[in-house]
Amino acid sequence: MRNTTKPELAFVLQVESSYGTTEIVASVVYLGDDGRLRNPLWPDYRRPEIARYADFRVHAYLDRDNPRAWGWGHSFTPHKIGDIDHAQTILRMLRKIDKGLNATNTEQGYVDHFAAYLFRIAAILRIRTYYVRNFDKTVEMTGERFGRRDATGVQRWITEHEKQRCQQPAET
Repeated sequence: MRNTTKPELAFVLQVESSYGTTEIVASVVYLGDDGRLRNPLWPDYRRPEIARYADFRVHAYLDRDNPRAWGWGHSFTPHKIGDIDHAQTILRMLRKIDKGLNATNTEQGYVDHFAAYLFRIAAILRIRTYYVRNFDKTVEMTGERFGRRDATGVQRWITEHEKQRCQQPAET
């Protein structure tokens, strides 16, 4: 049965590391009927209005040699694109974001921090809610893996991860 109400979309931020590369990744999620954060799926016949957000992410690199996140970008990372409809949906989303970023950059200038870049994309996609992966100590105290944050809280979370990564010893 198709759900007719569009769930509230959010970005969930977490740090991901693989093959010696560390990134801050913001993925689109929604709050499921059970109250848990869910990733949009492609295809999703019960929620086609959010399927277009499946596998979309905003990301930036972290490393010891840079005091701030760098190499920001946005992309889709599907395991496969199975049909023309999926490819066209991704293309429409990327065009919408590029058009919005170009207009905003022309009107307001370019941003100098990953958080501001994320907030611009969130505004284009009309996403107003953010969750961050809690630090281990917070998880121990609350039992919650993710916590809801406002824009200031997201900026602080990103800055804290930038500081932590710069303080890590060199990998050998």
